[in-house]
Amino acid sequence: MKSKHDAREILAHLEKETVGILGTLDQVKGIRLRVMYYGIDDKFNCYLMSTKGSPKTNQALSSPNISFIAFGLEDPYDNSWEIEIDGEAKLVKQKEEMNYALEKLKERNPFAEVAIESGITEQFDLIKIIPKVVRFRLYGEALKGISPTVLEF
Repeated sequence: MKSKHDAREILAHLEKETVGILGTLDQVKGIRLRVMYYGIDDKFNCYLMSTKGSPKTNQALSSPNISFIAFGLEDPYDNSWEIEIDGEAKLVKQKEEMNYALEKLKERNPFAEVAIESGITEQFDLIKIIPKVVRFRLYGEALKGISPTVLEF
């Protein structure tokens, strides 16, 4: 038995949560994982915010590939889910896109709200993860041997 989930359903799951795990590669220290607030748009572009000059920004931008995972624990547990986004990280530089990214992060990231309200958004880098592959799995389906739904961009 094969289950397929459509993009709208997968996005609805991503919109439920606000925190995910960013995976980057540091050439010296190896793989680094960090919990980060995220914003998402309807094309699965994922927006992150970090202080200027932070190691995570440099690591995200120095490697051609980036991974981000979000998950939700549901009751019953079989309805719990995870979504992996593999893609490329880009620094958001254009004012219009910066405003768009901040809008996606507002009300999801308390740091974004404070930065906007205080007028200090220039102290932060905005990172856009452009998806190449998105994988969605419900834990109950995984337990039955059903492969994840894969969206390729």
